[in-house]
Amino acid sequence: MRSYAQYCPVAKGSEILGDRWTLLIVREMLGGASGFNELQRGRSYAQYCPVAKGSEILGDRWTLLIVREMLGGASGFNELQRGLPGISRSVLTDRMRALERAEVVERRTGPKGRTLDYRLTPAGRDLQPVVQAIGEWGVTWSVTEPRPEELDPYLLIVWMARHVDRGRLPPDRTVVKFDFRGPKRRYWMVLESSEVSVCLQHPGFDVDLEVVADTAALYRVYLGRVELGGAIRAGQLTMSGPRRLQRGFGHWFTWSAFAPASRSAQQRRTAASRIAGPERVRIAEALHGTAPRTRGDEGDIRRRQVRPMR
Repeated sequence: MRSYAQYCPVAKGSEILGDRWTLLIVREMLGGASGFNELQRGRSYAQYCPVAKGSEILGDRWTLLIVREMLGGASGFNELQRGLPGISRSVLTDRMRALERAEVVERRTGPKGRTLDYRLTPAGRDLQPVVQAIGEWGVTWSVTEPRPEELDPYLLIVWMARHVDRGRLPPDRTVVKFDFRGPKRRYWMVLESSEVSVCLQHPGFDVDLEVVADTAALYRVYLGRVELGGAIRAGQLTMSGPRRLQRGFGHWFTWSAFAPASRSAQQRRTAASRIAGPERVRIAEALHGTAPRTRGDEGDIRRRQVRPMR
């Protein structure tokens, strides 16, 4: 299993589920297959099956992470590459062409045919719940403590900038300087109600708030694995600046879309351990007690069986 070297639930889920055939194997097992020969009989990609059709488009390495970046707002080729450390320009070009052929993305060109940017089509935007589901699965079953090679402060600061609640920002422009430890990096975030930008160099404005953080700790806060206050009390994150800005900092960000699933990951795993096949329900239904039930003649309660997925 090849790592994307990103501390991201979608990347973690894609590392496991993104290899060719994997989703079709899971489809067969959800449908009740359990023996090796039984699984092998259902593993042809020449299938008139929605899962197979979706896997043909989304199953290549990097493809779901490209979609993740575009759902987050990335549109330029260089912008996409910066959000996907480790991908080569040739591989990114190949994936974008494949997504264009599949009508998942569309390419905007200038007068001389030069690519200006890429946009998701309605089919591409419709992948948002798919990416969300893979990320929630990843954060529940695959995300552990970050490895050193997964700690990229630049990616983290870009993701945080995408999750700013502009309605809760101070009325005036606010400049936050981030000093990361492990690895050591420095960035600036300029926050305005009309625009949020990340700067690699000093933006030329006075700094209003300084944040010094262990990279791993701020990743955990962003993903909902720990609370901001807990990181501060542990000395893993410190702030200096006006008290009103320090108090407001945690409210300026909506944090990761996977933070709620991260906070409930242990509950989800516990709920899953109580569900025995072949009588299965979705973990979310078991977690919230909404699974439909039927009472048999002997008074026992059975949950509905999952339909075979085809």
